[in-house]
Amino acid sequence: MAGDIGVLTDLYNALDQQPSSVSVHERLLEVWQGLGEEDMAFEVASALLNIDRKNKAARRYLQSRRPRGSVPAATESRHRPSRRSKQTSYVEDPEFARPLTTQEDWLWAEKKLEEGYTSLKLEAQLLREEIEAVCALGGTPMDDEEAISNLQAIGDGRVSAAVALAPPPSVRELARVIMSTSGKAQELIAEDFEAISRWGASQKPPLGPDGIRERLVKRKTLLEAALPQSMEHLTAAALTQIEREHLQKKYVNTKTMLHDPIEDIPKENFFVSEDNYAWDMEELAQALVSNDGVMRNPMSKEMFSESDIHRILTHPHGQQLKPLQMVQSQLKGGARSKTIDWIQKLGRIMLEDQSVTAAPSRQAMDEFLAYAATLPESEQKTINSLKVPARDSHTGQAFDYTIGESVRDAKANTTCFHKTGDFLSQAAAYLRRQ
Repeated sequence: MAGDIGVLTDLYNALDQQPSSVSVHERLLEVWQGLGEEDMAFEVASALLNIDRKNKAARRYLQSRRPRGSVPAATESRHRPSRRSKQTSYVEDPEFARPLTTQEDWLWAEKKLEEGYTSLKLEAQLLREEIEAVCALGGTPMDDEEAISNLQAIGDGRVSAAVALAPPPSVRELARVIMSTSGKAQELIAEDFEAISRWGASQKPPLGPDGIRERLVKRKTLLEAALPQSMEHLTAAALTQIEREHLQKKYVNTKTMLHDPIEDIPKENFFVSEDNYAWDMEELAQALVSNDGVMRNPMSKEMFSESDIHRILTHPHGQQLKPLQMVQSQLKGGARSKTIDWIQKLGRIMLEDQSVTAAPSRQAMDEFLAYAATLPESEQKTINSLKVPARDSHTGQAFDYTIGESVRDAKANTTCFHKTGDFLSQAAAYLRRQ
């Protein structure tokens, strides 16, 4: 044994000087075989075959590692593990199933993956050449040209061209996994949608972005039906992530409210509303807070949909908006019928006023403001703080007013009286419905 160690030391010293030496590799292979170190011998034989594709010693050794009558690796693995798979399988070797928690763990796993990938390519090349040689010697035609083509692709490193991606699991199965590990629900859904995207791109012919998105939307709908309603925002967030990262989706805006490119929005802050605006949730939350929690799109001035509001409020940056939403909700019911009658009356007068001086409108505004000053504090808050969802009857543009703001702006001649009357009439109808 001591003599063998000395020989190995000399050989590896020689290999440092001549890394591509065939004779040194052949001698190393011989020594490792003699010591019964099959793993080391396999690595040397694989390296030798990389240097000399037709090397007899390496080919003879690698052939000896495959049992006689064995089927190709892709088929064999379905029935029983080969000797090689026991050394590299993440499933069968507990060492490979250990959690990767440190940088060293990840480097180790990356090295093993690289070694396994190199071995896979070499074995595919060897098997293809063996099949071709046997057919040539026997003068028999190849029965399966596709198998040869697949082995060629694997040997060239184009594994995905030969091995089709497994179809995604059923929605019911996925839902069971998500419910059993709810702490990783977001990650599991995103991984599933990413797998759907890769699977669609691997089809023949491959699905385009629109086809993949259609599959993802169907998957999302079915998954939402199988999961609790409280998890709907997770499926929406996963779809948004895949559309952004894999489908190159285009949005209405190209920059955030602070004029940063939407490509620079951090993954954890990225949000897309149903009207296809992309947001940095931190910016959006700040904008909504400054608008008293009114769920209005700061760019389009349209109200967010109910689904968008739910997703905004469940986002970590949206948590601060919940108290403001409660305040707005309480304000909706904070006006008595008499006050609503005053608002409706003022709106009608301002809409019908066609006088040159607008005296009827000005008098009605003074009377309304005098009346509002006598109201209890809760009603005054409703008039001055409740943002009423309404839009201009002529242009369709959304109003961004409270009742008090609209009257004060009209009194200061900063807005059209007829527009204010339009808004107040809609505000009175809105308050009556609450």
